[in-house]
Amino acid sequence: MRYVPYHKLGKTPNVIVDGRSNDTTVLALSHWPDSGTPEKYRADLSAQIVFNFLDDNVAAITDVVSNNHFDEDGLVSMFSVLYPKIACQYREILVDVARAGDFGKFSSRDAARISFVLSSWSTPEFSPLNQGVFARPYPEVTAILYEELLVRLPNIIEKIDNLRRYWFDEDEFLQLTEAALAQNEIALEEFPDIDLAVVTVASERFPPLVRDATPSWVSSVLHPMAVHNLTDCMKILVVKGQRYELYYRYETWVDFVSRPLTARVDLTHLANDFSALEKGRAHWQFTGNDEIISRLRLVGAERSLIEPESFINGVKASLKRAS
Repeated sequence: MRYVPYHKLGKTPNVIVDGRSNDTTVLALSHWPDSGTPEKYRADLSAQIVFNFLDDNVAAITDVVSNNHFDEDGLVSMFSVLYPKIACQYREILVDVARAGDFGKFSSRDAARISFVLSSWSTPEFSPLNQGVFARPYPEVTAILYEELLVRLPNIIEKIDNLRRYWFDEDEFLQLTEAALAQNEIALEEFPDIDLAVVTVASERFPPLVRDATPSWVSSVLHPMAVHNLTDCMKILVVKGQRYELYYRYETWVDFVSRPLTARVDLTHLANDFSALEKGRAHWQFTGNDEIISRLRLVGAERSLIEPESFINGVKASLKRAS
């Protein structure tokens, strides 16, 4: 098997891992919705799907494999197709790395740290790649990341302690969040009937450091991995003072098969109701159920005018009506 960048596939028959098929895809090994992955291979993570395929020991249909985006699950899946013998030796840690990257959950701390290293490579502020790489179109950046990291992945796994500069800051924030949860500086309350976990940052002192270049406000306030490792709830509401954000976890977007998950609820009406309470100074936005991670968030101001109890009760009532 050989890797061909997605934008260079043309009419070449191909296997797609962890992404969207094109018109000449002959086999999909992906947890994306409606991917066409054969039933016997389906699993929560694309990496698990690929290992199910490898376990089947069938002859390759084509020698070309590709993916339309770069992330940890995609890299692990691609690596495993290209180097199946080596991948089988690292199977447990590879699946854990994919889980850490996509779902923000892990069993092994090394898997979390490996995912942090891989994320650093793809983040312009932290990447060892020449910064000019990230000025290129996304398909080209994706190809470069795969070409650079496919050959490095075994060494990253084996030498993770030597790559401390790429994982230390993220790991430290994860550790701080875990300690804050253990000491109740961050409180987690579950409402299983509506699949909701309310995470309240009770201490004004947390976080004790400024988090820049984070994908969302939530990630600047706490490390989601610490929360996801403690709860199976798929709707997470983070509260700090009168700042709020609700998000649906990645698992609710993919073709998740290990257990049934409650469907996402369209929160547009709730966003409108909350917006009316902000008196024109800001508005609430629901990013939509088609987003990989859907979010209900405030736009135009940092703090809401809505009191925490009222906000939490409003979210709970909206979810209960939809259940």
